Amino acid sequence: MLESKTRFFSYTISIFLALGVVNPITLSLLSKDPLILMLSHYSLFTSGAILGYFGFRGNVWRPIAYTGLIPPVLFHLPVLFVYSALYPTWTLADYTAMLLGGFLLGAGLKRMRILEKITIFVLYMIGDTLLAVLLVLGYPVYSPPLVQFSPFTTGQFYGVAYVMFLIMNSVLFGVIGYVFKKLLS
Repeated sequence: MLESKTRFFSYTISIFLALGVVNPITLSLLSKDPLILMLSHYSLFTSGAILGYFGFRGNVWRPIAYTGLIPPVLFHLPVLFVYSALYPTWTLADYTAMLLGGFLLGAGLKRMRILEKITIFVLYMIGDTLLAVLLVLGYPVYSPPLVQFSPFTTGQFYGVAYVMFLIMNSVLFGVIGYVFKKLLS
């Protein structure tokens, strides 16, 4: 009974996260506000990871699970990030890849050793921190002159960086809380 409740809750959260970003309102704002696109990446990847972890009953070979890490790296490359904000075909590819990447990683987490999980977590923290610091410093990662055709200004990314720090700290505190809970039980 507990397992079915957990499954229902995880499916509900996944659907809520996905529908929160895949709707006409948020899609119409993609080329105007980069925060929407960044939050959609977090939401869709997390949604896929939850579905993969709680909903997938099979075993995913660990190297296949690692391929789930490719979409977040790929679609944060400057040109692809801006393409995803501007062109619906790229947005579809981006969103599909984020959801699938999260699913693959989530489905493979059960078979990973603790060192692999720690490595993935540390790399995520380093990557997001580096990107957020560049954005706070005003480096034009996703705006002209680096990406000439970008509709975004450097100033639009200050808020994005602060939200990234907030999300990273929330994830970090969640992981620390989980580790302490495991240690104390």
